[in-house]
Amino acid sequence: MKKIKILLTVITLTFCVQKASSQAAILALLFGDKVASEEFNLSLELGWNFSNISDFSDGKKSYATNFGLGCNLKLSEKFYVSPTAYFLSQRKLNFKDLSPTTGNDVIDMQFANSEGSSNLNYIDVPVIFWYQMKKIRIGLGPQVSFLTSSDMVFKDADGQFTQNIKNDTNKIDYGVMASLSYELGKARKGRGIFCQLRYYHGFEDVYKDQISTGSNTLNYLAVHFSLPFITDALAKKHLEELDKY
Repeated sequence: MKKIKILLTVITLTFCVQKASSQAAILALLFGDKVASEEFNLSLELGWNFSNISDFSDGKKSYATNFGLGCNLKLSEKFYVSPTAYFLSQRKLNFKDLSPTTGNDVIDMQFANSEGSSNLNYIDVPVIFWYQMKKIRIGLGPQVSFLTSSDMVFKDADGQFTQNIKNDTNKIDYGVMASLSYELGKARKGRGIFCQLRYYHGFEDVYKDQISTGSNTLNYLAVHFSLPFITDALAKKHLEELDKY
């Protein structure tokens, strides 16, 4: 019951955070060691994703950043679950042949068939269930994403124009996340680093018909790092266990 209360408290706090990276880091630094045990700990989550949107004007992938706070619960010796909130979760896709739809004839004609980028920002909430085999973890779980902003930047020889398209972008994206993780157990003096390769596949169209009438679901491949917060005593115990192998 105590662990459940801690988890609910952390999740509630994370949804109250408005400024992503600074407040998430402060929260982890203040409470990370204090709530850590062998069954539960917090972690800072950082990664870079390469996104793709289906049937989206020959879009070219570009990397974007994810940053958040994770909760890690040990269910058994081999099974774990990690609900996470990514306060900063960006998607970026470069395009080479799109036109703005502002209703302003001057702008729409000037930037017709332009190159540029589509930029989306979300709060991501994945819940990944892990199976561990020594230093390897395999994970799978659902993810729900809540849109915070969406725009398109159109470029030509004379400059660029940014169109806010939040009203033409669906507010929620959902899908499934798969992950392969390798633990660097001795890193950070026994606190460890989990190096992960993640793949997300969305089931909901990103844009409404004003932007794209076809299927435009989102998927991305991500390189990800998870940095657990644990006490000095637990880190020392972890190092001792690793030295036995």
